[in-house]
Amino acid sequence: MKKLVMAFAILCSASALCAEPDYYAALCAWAPGQVPSSSSSVIWGVRGTLFYGDCMRMDGLDLAIGANRTRERFNGLGVALVYNYANSLAGVELGFANVVERESYGLQLGAWNYAGEVYGAQGGIVNVADYCAGLQVGLFNWTDNLDGLQLGLINVIIDQPVCVFPFLNIGF
Repeated sequence: MKKLVMAFAILCSASALCAEPDYYAALCAWAPGQVPSSSSSVIWGVRGTLFYGDCMRMDGLDLAIGANRTRERFNGLGVALVYNYANSLAGVELGFANVVERESYGLQLGAWNYAGEVYGAQGGIVNVADYCAGLQVGLFNWTDNLDGLQLGLINVIIDQPVCVFPFLNIGF
């Protein structure tokens, strides 16, 4: 566990050095009325959102009562009561629904989680990934290809001879 936490800290620190931020903090009620006003902004630090916040890239802590959207890479901790969306993730997403279009390095926790590629874990009622290298824990887990473990009531690995298996499913 210490190695995982250390690797995560190094990854977030290294990625933060790659680009100059536009802003260190942002406040959003709704994306057209957010400060800063541009959805192409790069934020290092903290973003607080009431209904819906939108930015190009976020490194840090992203908090929302409603929904967070990061059009490119999100690095850090995203907490939303309703919805987190990122094109790619290095960190943790906590919300009712969490979506990562491409690769997710870290953890998604919510009622419904989706990622194109998971390198880490998903925990929730429904977990869906095109590829998973890690762990899925939930009532219903689905992936096309798994290098890891599924724990749940219904576990589906499309690329396996027996693609549906209850309780425990292992793919390598």
